[in-house]
Amino acid sequence: MGERSGKVLLGLVLLVVGALLLLDLVGIDTGDIIRLLIPAAIMVYGAKRVISAESTGKRVWGICAFLFGLLMLIGKLELLFSSLLAVAVIYLGIRLLRRQSAFADESPDFVERQWAQSVLREDVLDRWERERSRKLD
Repeated sequence: MGERSGKVLLGLVLLVVGALLLLDLVGIDTGDIIRLLIPAAIMVYGAKRVISAESTGKRVWGICAFLFGLLMLIGKLELLFSSLLAVAVIYLGIRLLRRQSAFADESPDFVERQWAQSVLREDVLDRWERERSRKLD
């Protein structure tokens, strides 16, 4: 089966290259055709992935592929990358703020410090135990 699929792929590549050469000889600019076909193929792939998806993950990747092809088709692909960069910067800022506020919440307030000092203060029983252990030694 692998040998057959390799022959099919080679046949398709030769067919496309031959068609592009023929169109170039006739005087048709193939750059415009390719500029439309590649985004359209990506959009079709994404739409098929969304329609035939069994899981949510495949559906999400299908939507991403469709949007990538659409942005490529309308010439706004830089919008995708600049949006991803902006979201990443916002995410990092939120993480830094959360980390800073977590450290601020870890320090005890005045009442907690007073309670801890009263608990840790040595009482009469502690002194008695210490004196008792000294006498036994």
